[in-house]
Amino acid sequence: VDLKPDLPREAERIKQCKGRVFALQDEPEVSRVWLPFDDAPGLAMARAFGDFCLKEYGVISMPEFSHRILTERDQFIVLASDGVDDMADALFLVRSSSVIIFALELTCPFSFELIQD
Repeated sequence: VDLKPDLPREAERIKQCKGRVFALQDEPEVSRVWLPFDDAPGLAMARAFGDFCLKEYGVISMPEFSHRILTERDQFIVLASDGVDDMADALFLVRSSSVIIFALELTCPFSFELIQD
């Protein structure tokens, strides 16, 4: 899940901290976080390690964790940073030679082999 500012739980936290969430007219598909008193900086994510000017307005650095039990049907795991899913679909990520994919060795649980196209 890409933790964008327009997700209800992210937007609620930001608004409770007096930050603002809205998209610009010329970019309506991208919600951004704004200072309460200025149309800046326009951060397109709700969680970040930097962007200190927005920390007191609801942008946090705490990652979200999830767990998944791997099965024989799982073939690979794609590890990617923020925004990758905005620019590429899953098929592109799997076929891309510029993306590192960790392939599961299902015969040996928790053992991963690094592969590249």
